[in-house]
Amino acid sequence: MILSSATGAEDTALLVDTVRAAVGRADPADGRTDRVYRDGALDRELWSVLGREIGIGALAVPENLGGLGTSFATVAAVLETLGAELTRVPVLGGVVAAAALTRCTEHPLAGDLLEGIASGARIVATVVPGDECDAHSTESAFRAVEGGSGVTLTGRADFVLDGTVADTLLIHAVDRYGALGLYAVDRVHLTVEPMEATDATRDLARVHAENAPATLLTDRPEPGRVRDRALVALACDSLGVARACLDAAVAYAKERVQFGRLIGEFQAVKHMLAEVAVAVELADSAVAHAVWAVEEGTDDELAEAAAIAAIACGDAAGLATATNVQVHGGIGFTWEHTAHLYYRRALSSSVLWGTADEHAQRLYRLATGRADRDGGTPSPEPVREPAPALFATEH
Repeated sequence: MILSSATGAEDTALLVDTVRAAVGRADPADGRTDRVYRDGALDRELWSVLGREIGIGALAVPENLGGLGTSFATVAAVLETLGAELTRVPVLGGVVAAAALTRCTEHPLAGDLLEGIASGARIVATVVPGDECDAHSTESAFRAVEGGSGVTLTGRADFVLDGTVADTLLIHAVDRYGALGLYAVDRVHLTVEPMEATDATRDLARVHAENAPATLLTDRPEPGRVRDRALVALACDSLGVARACLDAAVAYAKERVQFGRLIGEFQAVKHMLAEVAVAVELADSAVAHAVWAVEEGTDDELAEAAAIAAIACGDAAGLATATNVQVHGGIGFTWEHTAHLYYRRALSSSVLWGTADEHAQRLYRLATGRADRDGGTPSPEPVREPAPALFATEH
């Protein structure tokens, strides 16, 4: 792979240009909508180039395990670039899987899986745990049972990223003693159904395990950290979507003439684009802080930064994609234009591993829990008012 001798923080810009050029050749913007609905959520030709030839999967894998061991800042830059191009490759899922596997490298299978991710020869998906799943919790959708023939898993999960194309799935499950572990399961032992999701550029699946043979990778997993790394990686993707839509809307506003004037000269359009620009800058700052937290922060700092980045980038992507459609006017609503693909990507990202409201609630719990530990007085639990009816009926 061509990145084997030239990867590092100083080469990030060159790496991003390399990735963007490869995407431009294999999946150009012209005709992308047709290819998405024709070929599905995995672009195998592009993945062959990015995964096997360029070696993009090796970025998040430690060097001693066949990867490049680059900084997460480099990984974040690549994820942002892939998000901006709406690429249909399992890089986001690979970053999440690598985060889980690097916590159990003492197991031979974990090392094999990491080498497969690094070389692009293996796709590994992760059932990302929810907020309720921690190292001391019995709250998990999967149960592990140990018998004479080994360990088997039973359970189900929805919205599993790369579920239908993965060779192996990583699943957190609890055993009969209530202990949480991280297990690897080959996809052939699972029932995997593709989901008809809003986002056609992303592979999402329902996964059902019924006494599926599994391998325990570690009985000391860190599901919270895996989830937080997943949220930061997803935020990078959303930032790329938001920035790409802002750039597209600004460029179109500079060339589209209406009523004898460029639409970018109209005050309403200027205000719309300025609002998006502010949201993108806030999201960029949130991602920068989250990247620092991944590399140097404590678990609490990472949890807080991940929630903030999820909220900021989700909001920025939602606003930018909707504004991009509006600025493009009639053409932006057509099936042939890519604007709706970006909008759909933003919608799926906003709920994939938690909604903005759930992330905000988590921030509240983190803040009040920290105040309690430090001897402060936590704020009272917020009271949610019932949502008002859309229409009122007089009797």
